[in-house]
Amino acid sequence: MQIIRKGKGDIAMTESELVDFFNVIWKKLNYQLQLLLKIFSLHPEERNIGEVEVFVNGQLKGYALLYPLTIIIALSYQLDSMEAHLFRKHVCQRLLKPTSIITPIFLIGKTDT
Repeated sequence: MQIIRKGKGDIAMTESELVDFFNVIWKKLNYQLQLLLKIFSLHPEERNIGEVEVFVNGQLKGYALLYPLTIIIALSYQLDSMEAHLFRKHVCQRLLKPTSIITPIFLIGKTDT
């Protein structure tokens, strides 16, 4: 599977890559994707972030939309597979992981004592 990074390093995948990633059939993924795009009012950059050329036998056959990480995460909550479950778990762990905080110390006045 190829994860395409576009723009500022954003993660994006095509539908076929999402099918492989979540290990579901295309029909199931496509239905959930269309439902997600129809029901929720998403900003244009949340819907897709461009296209990638599709080649078959060295000839350009068309273009496939690239879906951003926001759609990938939302789809993981719509699909029922072990891969989707593990991805949800990973996302939640990353969100709950504490970040290291550097506490600044300011010295005011004489510091040469």
